[in-house]
Amino acid sequence: MTEQAAPGALDGVTVIDLTNWVAGPYATKMLADLGARVIKVERRGGDPARNLEPFLQDEPGPDRSATFQFLNTNKEGIVLDLATDAGRAVLYRMTERADLVVTSSSPAVEEALGIDYASLQPHGDPAVVSLTNFGHTGPYRDYRLSETVLYAMGGEMFGHGLASREPLKLGGTAALLQSGSMAGLAAMGAITAREVHGIGQFVEVSLFEAQIASMDRRSSAILGYRFSGRIVQRPPGASSGIAGGVYPVEDGYVEVTASGGNYWNRFVEMIGAEELRDPKWSQPETARNPAAKEEADGVVYPWMLTHTRAEVWKAARDAHALVAPYFTGMDVFNDETFRGRGLWVEIDHPVLGRQPVFGRPYVLEKTPWQLRRPAPTLGQDTESVLAWAGLDADAVPTLRSEGVVA
Repeated sequence: MTEQAAPGALDGVTVIDLTNWVAGPYATKMLADLGARVIKVERRGGDPARNLEPFLQDEPGPDRSATFQFLNTNKEGIVLDLATDAGRAVLYRMTERADLVVTSSSPAVEEALGIDYASLQPHGDPAVVSLTNFGHTGPYRDYRLSETVLYAMGGEMFGHGLASREPLKLGGTAALLQSGSMAGLAAMGAITAREVHGIGQFVEVSLFEAQIASMDRRSSAILGYRFSGRIVQRPPGASSGIAGGVYPVEDGYVEVTASGGNYWNRFVEMIGAEELRDPKWSQPETARNPAAKEEADGVVYPWMLTHTRAEVWKAARDAHALVAPYFTGMDVFNDETFRGRGLWVEIDHPVLGRQPVFGRPYVLEKTPWQLRRPAPTLGQDTESVLAWAGLDADAVPTLRSEGVVA
């Protein structure tokens, strides 16, 4: 007798995933990783995220994107043309059997495709989580959005960078992933309300409003203005304090915070520099003096350049100094501590073969995070999903020939 796998926290919950790109798929991935059955419905040609780099061995292909793989593990996949009446009819049969539907189109597109709450509600009354750029009301309703716009309009970009230069944004898609996390939390609330109270409801998640509420300094900058009238300004230099910022070492870089007080004292203890123990370095005005920083760096740089990241980090821990090494992707991947804690697991993918992917981001003792399946190939589960939705097998060839499914 084989041992039965432990149940996932969301076993028994069925989610119809109509999302694309980054934020929506990340929200539904969180549900899938907790054990929910998530059926990803893709347009003809697939989710555009299939075209996002990086690709395995730099070879593009619809099933070779690492970004798509990360965002869509543990999901089933079906291709469905929702611009057709037949496609919408199939979707509505699916929603009658689902607990939750998640969308990420603009309000205008939702209405045109019949995936807005008013159209979905009569078909099983599922909870509907709708991710849009600026919400369903107001003059910004159908405006487009990008990661750069999120930072610029969100107030965060104005405070990033140097005072003498143009504002900057953080790299990557941090704001979209933060918004996806917020949508995942909202989805959990909707699932709980349906399970506990029998309430199917519309849940609106504005990407702009979600990232405004994040604590990546946006909230504090906005609250700072609200309570004090102060607008966050970009700093005059790349770092502040006597010793601070990025320093090169023998095999890479480290980040240092040693602006004054105990931070400074511990840093000096770390590098053992007698010339930096002079009381003048503890004066508040010293930390604001560019010449003082230049003098200190004349001592700090030579010490840094004769030590490796590991040596600097060890010295920092011994002295309780606020210093951290800059890890590359290779460093993180090969770190035995992270590997031992389960940061990486392996998947068997029909196109990519056996590949390592990120493992669990949290530990649930009795309903554990599980990697049950890799991201679906395009249309991988169309037939099984149609059968689950109650369509006769004889109808599938016709739907295929008409381009409704693929």
